This record gives sequence, structure tokens and C-alpha cells, in this order.
Amino acid sequence: MTKHDHILHWKVTAEDDWLASQDLLQTKRYLQCLFLAHLTIEKLCKAHWVKDNVDDHPPRIHNLARLLAATAVVLTPAQEVIIAELNGFQMDGRYPDYQRSVYKIATEAYTRQLLHDTELFRQCLLSPLP
Repeated sequence: MTKHDHILHWKVTAEDDWLASQDLLQTKRYLQCLFLAHLTIEKLCKAHWVKDNVDDHPPRIHNLARLLAATAVVLTPAQEVIIAELNGFQMDGRYPDYQRSVYKIATEAYTRQLLHDTELFRQCLLSPLP
């Protein structure tokens, strides 16, 4: 696979996860929705990581800030807040005890606002990718 193929893989799978997050929003599964929103941004961060590094295989980590630290992406203060909020939802699908602790945060209003902000950030991440 070429570097472009690797980037395309991350973009395509990110789009699938984004669409699934929208479906979960409609069915009021807010925690799972935010988990997939995080995964969407994670995959776009990994596309940037591949674009900006020699290796085609990004590290197997989930922390958005750590992934972006090794890229040319420059975050605005508002985007740093979005990343911090999304990072809180990276764990829910992996550890059930953590899921219980963040479940109360994921209200409909909170989820809709974070998804709105995530969509704007998603577009910013997509625009410079090939």
C-alpha cells in the first residue's frame, strides 16, 4: 500500500464511524455516539500522522492530543477543548466500569453540542488531507 492508500483507509473508516455516530444519536445512545465521534477524530488524526511522518503505521494509541503532537496540525484553543472532551469518551467501549462513570455526562444536550463542535473539527481535519 502507498502512503495515499493508508491515508485513504483512515479517512474512509472515519467516515463510516461518523455515520454510525449519527445513527446512535438518533436512537439516543449518547455514550456510544460519543465513543464513535472520538473514534472518528482518532482516525483522522492517524491519517494526519501518516501524512506527516515517514512511517505509514501510526502508534496504537487513542489519545488525540498525543497523536496530533506528531503532526503539523496546529490546534486552536477551542479545538484543544474539543479534544480534551472527546478523549474522555475513548474508554467507554473498552472498560465497562469507566462507562458507568461517564454515562451521566452524556446527556442529549451535551452530546448534540459536542457532536456539533466535533463536526466542525472533523471538517478542519479533512480539508488538508489528500
